[in-house]
Amino acid sequence: MATPGRVYPLENPPSFTFPRAEQKPDSASDDQDQDTSPFLSGQLSASPVPNETYIIQIPKEQVLRQPPPEHAHRAKVYARRPLRRRAMRRCCCSLIASLICLLIAVGAAAGIFYLIIRPKAPSYSLSSVNMTGLDPVLTSASTPLSPNVKATIEANNTNKHLSILYQSGGTVDIYFEDTKLCNGDWPKFRQGPKNNTELQVQMTGSGILMTASTRDSLVNYQKNQSVPLIIHAKVPVKIKYGPVTTWKITAKVKCNIVVDGITGEMTVLKKDCSAKSNYLW
Repeated sequence: MATPGRVYPLENPPSFTFPRAEQKPDSASDDQDQDTSPFLSGQLSASPVPNETYIIQIPKEQVLRQPPPEHAHRAKVYARRPLRRRAMRRCCCSLIASLICLLIAVGAAAGIFYLIIRPKAPSYSLSSVNMTGLDPVLTSASTPLSPNVKATIEANNTNKHLSILYQSGGTVDIYFEDTKLCNGDWPKFRQGPKNNTELQVQMTGSGILMTASTRDSLVNYQKNQSVPLIIHAKVPVKIKYGPVTTWKITAKVKCNIVVDGITGEMTVLKKDCSAKSNYLW
């Protein structure tokens, strides 16, 4: 394969010879004899010039070419790309570093706040329960029930410097085994430090049906005057310390109680309540 930029000899180079001198008439032979120039003598034409071929090679590096004008524009565009990429990388790195510093600062502040304040979970207790609407279950398991429960719950804030702000949207449910009997709303109020507050919670249910096994279990507990009930509450709260108020946090309260019956004013024989939160306690 031929390399561009070089000159190669032809395979069948053409032959070239100098033309012979023309013969003049006899009348001019004397003038020719007097002319001693070798280029005009017949001897030169008698010996032809050797048949040779000359090859001229120019190095490829010395062949100068001028690129098209559009190449210069492309070169400028390509030269600007690394600068843009470096600028964007610096911007992204600065943004990520700022976010990391902000998260570290927020985490450090929250840790210091927690260590200084040391928030404690409030304690809860059930002081009284009044229930109606469960009498039909004693005679038939297929009868729909409409329970109505009034409960008095004591909430005790044992923190010295923290106030608990109970928000709207809290719910309270009461269960017998796996059957949900009724539900109600947790009241909205503010509880100051070292404060004990009694709450009146109203819970109602409608169209509640029990299976035969659940009904038999409830009847047996009623005969023994020892009926176990479970109370679940989900309460959104905010914690306030001086001018600082936290975001909304869901506190979960669970009470396992035992009462002496299912009709009228019931005596609470046993009670065990606990509260937990995913962020504070």
